[in-house]
Amino acid sequence: MTTNLERSRALPMFGDGYIPPERDLSVDEDESGFQQVLLLLLRSWPYIRPQFLGRWFVPGKGVEDRVADYVTGDGFQFTYAPILVALVAIVGPATGYVPASLAFPLNLLYIPVLAMVLFISMMAFTTGRSQVVGTVGVVLAGIGVNVVASFAIEGFPDSIYAAAVTLACIMGWMVQFRIFEGDSGSRIEYRIRIGTHLVYFYAINFTQRFIGLALGLILADLLNQNILQNDPIAPGLASLLGVPEWAQGSIEALSTDQRHELAWIYVYLALGSHLIQLPLRIINPYYNMWIMQRINQDLRLALVERWHSLSLNYHSDHRTGDSIFRIYQDSAQVTAVIGSLIGLTLGCMSYLTCVFLVTLLDPLLGLMAATLVVPAVLWSRWAMPRMRTKSLVYRAAASDVTSTIQESFGAIKLIKAFGTAGRTETRFNSDSVIAFNAAYRVRILIALVSIVMFTIVAAFFIGSEFMMALWAHRDEPTFATEFIGLVGVSFVVWNLACFNWTRDQYREASTDVRYILRGWMTAQDMAMGLSRVFDILDIEPDVQDREGAVPFERFRRDVRFDDVTFAYEAGRPVLNGASFTAKPGTITAIIGPTGSGKSTLMALLLRLFDPQSGSVTIDGRDLRDYLVSTLRNNIAIALQENVLFALSVRDNIRYVAPNATDEQVHMAIHVAAMEEYVAALPMGIDTMLSDRGGKLSTGQRQRLSIARAVVRDTPILVLDEPTAALDAATEHQVMMNLAEWARGRGTDADEKAIFVITHRISTIRQADNILYLDQGRIIEEGGHDSLMEIEDGRYRSFVMAESNLRTATEDTDDE
Repeated sequence: MTTNLERSRALPMFGDGYIPPERDLSVDEDESGFQQVLLLLLRSWPYIRPQFLGRWFVPGKGVEDRVADYVTGDGFQFTYAPILVALVAIVGPATGYVPASLAFPLNLLYIPVLAMVLFISMMAFTTGRSQVVGTVGVVLAGIGVNVVASFAIEGFPDSIYAAAVTLACIMGWMVQFRIFEGDSGSRIEYRIRIGTHLVYFYAINFTQRFIGLALGLILADLLNQNILQNDPIAPGLASLLGVPEWAQGSIEALSTDQRHELAWIYVYLALGSHLIQLPLRIINPYYNMWIMQRINQDLRLALVERWHSLSLNYHSDHRTGDSIFRIYQDSAQVTAVIGSLIGLTLGCMSYLTCVFLVTLLDPLLGLMAATLVVPAVLWSRWAMPRMRTKSLVYRAAASDVTSTIQESFGAIKLIKAFGTAGRTETRFNSDSVIAFNAAYRVRILIALVSIVMFTIVAAFFIGSEFMMALWAHRDEPTFATEFIGLVGVSFVVWNLACFNWTRDQYREASTDVRYILRGWMTAQDMAMGLSRVFDILDIEPDVQDREGAVPFERFRRDVRFDDVTFAYEAGRPVLNGASFTAKPGTITAIIGPTGSGKSTLMALLLRLFDPQSGSVTIDGRDLRDYLVSTLRNNIAIALQENVLFALSVRDNIRYVAPNATDEQVHMAIHVAAMEEYVAALPMGIDTMLSDRGGKLSTGQRQRLSIARAVVRDTPILVLDEPTAALDAATEHQVMMNLAEWARGRGTDADEKAIFVITHRISTIRQADNILYLDQGRIIEEGGHDSLMEIEDGRYRSFVMAESNLRTATEDTDDE
């Protein structure tokens, strides 16, 4: 009964579903307005940039690793481009390929061509903002040239001419050169821009739109006016189809045979339009997905890299499941953002095109289509803040579910041992219901916004369709009749073709407005996901390389801690004035009560943190003067947690040294005293381990962890409770092997410094130097014998207590 009740609460019939107040957000808590969301989306640009700008291919050198420049760089230029564009622009009219006249409508063609020459010159000969203005100008002028050539002027030569001028401009951006001064004299180098996938993608989409618009006009006119109503073909279209004798003015009406023949022409054009666009329709979605995944991969890699560079303080304060969700799920929003931005761009272009074309037929219709934006903006002002807050609640709830799952799987042995599966399932059920309800709220809001906007659009559409039908009934003239006549269709009056085509355009404009609103609303959700990603990317690592830091290569003299003080929280020092020295070939044991700062001492050596005062040096150089990556590459650590993977024994040992040879692996096995138990495994060193090494005993896992640290063959080795789970004989053998290895007798390597955090007396005895820590201070330091001579010494008390405890344990066992 309880289960059924919980299930019913998970899917509310009415209302939003329950979310605890402390995990919910109100609209008043929304901190992101339009500008903030837009800037957040634009922050994705560094990951989009490689797919937009591509890379440079340099003959003889290959493809460069870095992303290509926006326009120019590295001394390369394209000063030839303005000359080339001007030459192409002049050759067309000079040879008579296109008419050399500034009469209407040719002036509409030559004005943007002149603008392209001027703007490409700005791109080639200026820098900074002027170059940006030139780039935008070339793009807009290029669109204008091709639109005019396609729709305002009859014939194909002007379209080919416009395309040639456009390609000449593109060539300047794609192919650049520089004069290189070498030992053998001057020579010209050139480079070619490749891999501009987003540019290619937009070109495919605009080509589809262009083909669809041009053929849509022609097919609408043929079907509605000529085939269905016997009207003669418009003169321009008749010439294009090769039947000028069927044009208006030549005949009064089409005959039955002519209509049948025209019907076949219509079929051929419709089929040809489909076949032309079919490859683009097939390629486009796959190409889009391929581009999006490349962008997503770049962001995920950047996110994981930053996540690894963050301090242990960050990882200690954040649930692992939350980080997993951000890296895997939230980072994927970058692809959705790009897809949404592309969709919004194309939707806006489509909407503006529809409004422009409808305005040519009647300004009132154009005004009504443009007015659709007003209710959309007003409605979005109400909806967007709610979308952002609900999205953040959902993503936080989904992160909690991921964290609960991760923690449950990690503690499966504990759950089974204590029989707490029911409590774990209850917790998961609670988190899952909250996440479901949060997601449900988001979907309800999207549905509400879509329904309301559809109702508004429908009201506008019904009114406009009524007016168009009335004008078509009266055969009223359209607005821009002179310009429409140049296009070559019969839309100079409101007829059936004009009505049907305009209705389709108006419907498309209405759909575009709804699509843009829904897309921008979805972008709010994506932006909130990205904000969680950028929260991590914005965190500067606590430990960073200093300017001028050098690589750490060899360990020669000593490791020195000099009056080191460190605190995780202000006013509560974990280490206070710690000072000691460790030489190559020595073992330093670090002991003390729980919480005395032992692990922190070694964390500072690894530069997982930096001390607040004092210094840690190797061979007299402060650790902060070494590159962090090279420092950690030269320090190996065997962790107390014994983290193993579902790999073979060999691969687990080589996990930290993938290039280690079999000889080095077997040496590590020898040092860790693993020979006997490895030989007893079913496939020896190639035996596959279960997840987290679950089929091995604690002692076996501990020795494998030691072997992993040894195989790295670093000059410094840190062992955190390395022999806690080993019997006395095995422990003695491992420590003897480590001591021999540390002094360089086991290998050809230099002597090592080994640091051991331990509480076992037998291990401590073999150390060359013993540090006793208490409350962050090194209370006593020295060898075992010298420390045992100190009356009332802390180390001596520790040894005596351990010895008494062991004696008592042995007596109990004898009884």
